[in-house]
This record gives sequence, C-alpha cells and structure tokens, in this order.
Amino acid sequence: MQLKPFTYRNNEQRKVSVSLLYESEHLLAVNKPPGLPVIADRLQAGPNLRDLLQAQYERQQGSEGQAIWVVHRIDADTSGLVLFARTAEMHREMSLLFEHNQVHKTYLAVTAGAPETDEGEIDLPIGKHSGQKRLMRIDPRGKPSLTRYRVLERFRHFACLEMMPQSGRTHQIRVHLQALGCPLAIDPRYGSGNISIDISQIKAGAVHRSERHPERALISRLTLHASRVAFKDPLSGREIALEAPLPKDLAGLLQALRKWS
Repeated sequence: MQLKPFTYRNNEQRKVSVSLLYESEHLLAVNKPPGLPVIADRLQAGPNLRDLLQAQYERQQGSEGQAIWVVHRIDADTSGLVLFARTAEMHREMSLLFEHNQVHKTYLAVTAGAPETDEGEIDLPIGKHSGQKRLMRIDPRGKPSLTRYRVLERFRHFACLEMMPQSGRTHQIRVHLQALGCPLAIDPRYGSGNISIDISQIKAGAVHRSERHPERALISRLTLHASRVAFKDPLSGREIALEAPLPKDLAGLLQALRKWS
C-alpha cells in the first residue's frame, strides 16, 4: 500500500502538509517542511518526521504498521528531501552508500553576500567547537570536509547558490559558507545575525515599518533547502534521481529578490 500525503499540526497548532516524493517497497523519500525535526529532539518539543510517518503507516495499514529506518538527517529548520528505509536490508545498504559518499546531494542556499567566483570548492576540515555544544567550526585537526558550490543568481545583498557537499559533516554547508564569507542569509549559529528577512531588507528605498505595524517576514528560518539526491539503488541497481520542490517561504524570498533586488 502506498502512503498518502498527510498533514500535521506544528507547535503553533498550524496545519502543515507533508508531501511524498518517492516510495518503493524498500525506500521512502519525503519533502520535509521547515521546522520539523527528522527524529525526536530532547531540546525541541513537538512532532518529528519519523514518528509522523510511522503513525501514518499504522493508520493506513492497520495495527501491524510499517517499520521506518532513518537513513540520514537534515537540520529541523532546513527544508527538503529526506530518505527513509522501509526494510532493515535497505537501511544497511543506504547507510553504506552515505558512509562512502555515494549519494550525490544538492542543496539550494540563499546567502548574505556572494563568493567572488561563480564556481569553486571549500576544502576545510571541520571539528566540534570546544566551548559550545552542538556548534561546529573550521579546525585544522578536524575531519576532512569538501563542499562544491555554484552561484545561480546574484542580488544586491544576497545570492542564490547551489551547494554540493562531498562529505557529510554536521552543519558542513553552514560552516563552510561562514568560512567563505557569505553565510546563510538567516542562520542564528553561523549567520549574519538576521532572524528574518522582509521586503525592507531587499527593496531599495523601502522604509521599515514601525513596531506598532511590523512588517510580515518573507522567511524566518534557515535559508537552506535539500533540493536533490541521486544514487544507484543498492538492491535493484537502478539509477535514482529525486528532487524536492521549494517550499512557499523560500520560493517567495527568491521571487522578491528577483523583483526588488
């Protein structure tokens, strides 16, 4: 039985849709909405994608349900493509593909500023930050980390980049963009200080609204989207390429940048 698209209520009790991108007897691909952790997080109460999927299988298939294995993760505030295994065998095989960097991942990032060159790579080792938990940094003694990038569009104060991580370090894209001098346009840990972006930050000559009549933010989360994965199915041998459409907030930001910036 194929899993149907579904909705859930987030921490603000708003209905959010979860769309499915691919399903086979062994594998499931989901377009994760922003703000939803892949797995339960002790520091962030509320629903998580794995448990929501598990509950949907149980609801649609009866009491036996369907086991779900997490193959990889993206940050809660990153939107986009996430893979889950539906069998233990596929979980083992996909974990090996990720371990050996045989899954080709592409992200779309909106950055504050832009690299000097239209294409390039960031080859800098990443390690844990000694003074702050859950924070990473460039560290000569860290693990080798490589990210390739391509500038898709340049705007007045921002840019849209395609990011292709060649390794799988925690927060790799975010740390590498910070080191490149053009961090994500919104990133509380590694970014430029923005917690949201509105029209007045984009449109030349626009006036900030007053606190009494605040401006509605175009986006208020990490400006990062997991847009594509490509790999060879380890069980069937088929080449698989999957893409996740942009969510409304990031698509709206890019539309505003193209119009006003």
